[in-house]
Amino acid sequence: MPRNGFQLDLNLCTGCAACVVACASENELPWGTSWRWVDTFNPERLPGIPVHHLSLACNHCGDAPCADACPAVAYRRDPDTGAVLLDGDKCIGCRYCTWACPYDAPKFDPGAGVVTTWTFCNPRQREGLAPACVNQCPTGALRVGPLSDLDGDVDVPGFPRTGARPALRFRPL
Repeated sequence: MPRNGFQLDLNLCTGCAACVVACASENELPWGTSWRWVDTFNPERLPGIPVHHLSLACNHCGDAPCADACPAVAYRRDPDTGAVLLDGDKCIGCRYCTWACPYDAPKFDPGAGVVTTWTFCNPRQREGLAPACVNQCPTGALRVGPLSDLDGDVDVPGFPRTGARPALRFRPL
């Protein structure tokens, strides 16, 4: 099974959040809601410490803690893209997946009483298109492709170290 992933070049990401807007727009999320966010490391710009931005969303982990924690078995992996997908009709709203995820990716929607999470733009990928955030990144900092083809590391300041095997690689500063 191919497993797609993201590569984020920390040298190119400016923290502009175009990826956040693209995600919300593509997924028709309510105003103020997004499955993608940007964390800034050293936002105070303290001297001697590098500044970088992490464009983050669900990492579609190889060992997805959210899926392991779900008592309703509402998560499945797409065999073509490797995306970890949540079936909202099976979700019982217990939030166990939100507690298990070390990246804070699944979000509880109190209005609907269920959890939602980013689909890795799976419909777009199945059509051969890149996720909306990749298309809208003005600097080309985000890239998507087979995880085995993406260089970089998962060990950067500000990103939790876990055994979940996230489908994300960072090109370091």
